[in-house]
Amino acid sequence: MPRDVLTLWCCGVMLAVTAATPVTSFGAVNDALNATELGERFISGFYSWQSGNLSELMAEDVDTSTVLYYQGWAEAAHYVVVKRRPCQLQDNEVVCAITVSDDFGTALGYTATDTFRLTVAEQRIQSVSFAGDDPPVFNELFEWIQQQRPEVLIGPCHKMFAGGQTPGDCARAVAQAARDFVQQHRAAKM
Repeated sequence: MPRDVLTLWCCGVMLAVTAATPVTSFGAVNDALNATELGERFISGFYSWQSGNLSELMAEDVDTSTVLYYQGWAEAAHYVVVKRRPCQLQDNEVVCAITVSDDFGTALGYTATDTFRLTVAEQRIQSVSFAGDDPPVFNELFEWIQQQRPEVLIGPCHKMFAGGQTPGDCARAVAQAARDFVQQHRAAKM
């Protein structure tokens, strides 16, 4: 391809990208792309089960303990990505929605979507929050655990997502409780 044609092609691509992006300055476009790329790297790091991959993306003053707890929980519960949507910039946050299957959903008969919300500044993640859309049966499971298996909540799930130190043991205990919960409900229907 002659150099002049290549230059025109590159300029056309840049104009198309700039026109399709609802941001008015080129610096803001780059910042938005960098933020969503950082979100994509975060999601890849989260589901690779390598905590170092996450820590290197986070600002130094960010408390990563909840994120790392959730990562340990997800790994132990055998989270498998069913659908990974691209991260998007929404209201100054990077939002990444990932549908997963896991041991809880397998036992209880559902898949769930985890939505991560990241704030990004200076090429680092400044904060992370996450929420799932688990159906009501997941809450019913935890009510059942409180009544039927309280040792799970004072044992491996002590301070779950609030400073607990055993996310893997907790996730495995909840997964077993989910299987027991389903079995008990099936037996009661017979």
